[in-house]
Amino acid sequence: MFLNNNKDTDRVIIIFGIVLLLMEIWKQLMIWKVEFGGRYEIWYFPFQLCSMPMYLCLMYAALAGLKSTERIKAVILTFIRDYGFLGGIMALIVHDGLIHPGYAALTAHGFIWHVLMLVLSLYITFNGLALPGISGFVSTLPLFLILSSMAEIINVIFHELGDCDMFYISPYHNSSQIVFRDIDAITGRPLGIIIYLISMCIGALAIHFILDTIYKKI
Repeated sequence: MFLNNNKDTDRVIIIFGIVLLLMEIWKQLMIWKVEFGGRYEIWYFPFQLCSMPMYLCLMYAALAGLKSTERIKAVILTFIRDYGFLGGIMALIVHDGLIHPGYAALTAHGFIWHVLMLVLSLYITFNGLALPGISGFVSTLPLFLILSSMAEIINVIFHELGDCDMFYISPYHNSSQIVFRDIDAITGRPLGIIIYLISMCIGALAIHFILDTIYKKI
């Protein structure tokens, strides 16, 4: 499936990365200087699942033009497509976290960001840039494990600065996510985190096959 990787594709992915980076810089400045009056809220540190397309598009940009990295770039785009669509659609459905009362521009930013995630995911799908089938999805799991581990390390290191809950897997309190907070109450937080991460993978796998099917029909 990964047949259309060319300079036009590189340019589009790089543009997405730059746009998301500029949007994130603006958001961080607004949250820090305007919404919280010069006090930084660690909760908004940009390392949630929905932040990953920004980093991965920029990583893709660093690898663009290097033929020896074609497989890595394909894995990156597959991850962005599957997990990006999952994160984007779930955030728009359960959108409480996107609302900044009294700050319309920040609220708009949250919705625009997640719509862009869906647009990027569909761009990757319609251009046949993702690795297909179960093997294509499995190739993203090491990257998911790495990013999840990095998120938990950040949670532990910056815990003293506030509620640092990257990927919503902070070990210091039960999940703030619907359904999963109830699971945590029953299983305990360590097992709850594992269940949550596995659920994310299952959700991304479902998205993977849905988008694969859509691509085959166009």
